[in-house]
Amino acid sequence: MTNAFLLFYPTSLLKRIAAAGAILCWALPASAHELWLETSDYYSPVTAAVPVSVHVGEYFKGNSFPYLGDEIVRFAVHAGGTSADITGLNGDLPAATVTLPAPGLAAVTYHSHPFDLVFKEWEKFDAYIKQQGIRGVLSRHTNGNKPRNGIKELYERDAKLLINVGGGGEGQDRLTGLPLELVAERNPYQLKTGDPLPVRLYFQGTPLANIQITALTKADPKRPQKIRTDSSGRASIPLPHTGPWLLSAVHMVEPQKDQNAHWYSYWASLVFSRP
Repeated sequence: MTNAFLLFYPTSLLKRIAAAGAILCWALPASAHELWLETSDYYSPVTAAVPVSVHVGEYFKGNSFPYLGDEIVRFAVHAGGTSADITGLNGDLPAATVTLPAPGLAAVTYHSHPFDLVFKEWEKFDAYIKQQGIRGVLSRHTNGNKPRNGIKELYERDAKLLINVGGGGEGQDRLTGLPLELVAERNPYQLKTGDPLPVRLYFQGTPLANIQITALTKADPKRPQKIRTDSSGRASIPLPHTGPWLLSAVHMVEPQKDQNAHWYSYWASLVFSRP
């Protein structure tokens, strides 16, 4: 999670929200990066209408944002072996309502277009990189003669929500096509007290080693766990509390030449509820 040193919000996002008719009557969160999906019904009956909200904030607390079509590469639901795009009207709040027709584990995914962020001071960029456990970037930045002030980053969000449909707890998570994707290697709704959750992190479909995964529970969000993936991209996440959990990971790469930025980052999130 980013800390409150990111005291600004992407101007492009604010303009687009205003254009979509959203009313900015709330205080904006300090963190511009973190996005995750939530629902009020992690245990959904078959064929029930399930609300899915898009949240931006930190420490598993943030504002619910409306559906904004021009921000989205793909918003989709994956259930019963099939995938379908989610479409809506700009300004819809919650961002989506989905109907899940078959019992089992369903996933809702959200892949955003990139946003831009500028770190005016080196100290803020340095603190951000260290907070997220992103190794090698600071030395590569210095060795690449990149500026120490006015550092521009492009970042995208790759979010996933797991829902237990029908109450039986069947089914398994899988890759859905997100560029940076956390995959639960056990169904979290089948876990028993004391069971950790094995997860695997993929980048462009390939396991990603030595990346920090941050795990937060709604029951105690200010005590994050930080666990790094092993050489096969795997990590075992202890889940000492019942209820909703948010896992997140960040991967930063060199931008393409036409992207007019110093760095490009991918932010993955995975939300589920532990029984």
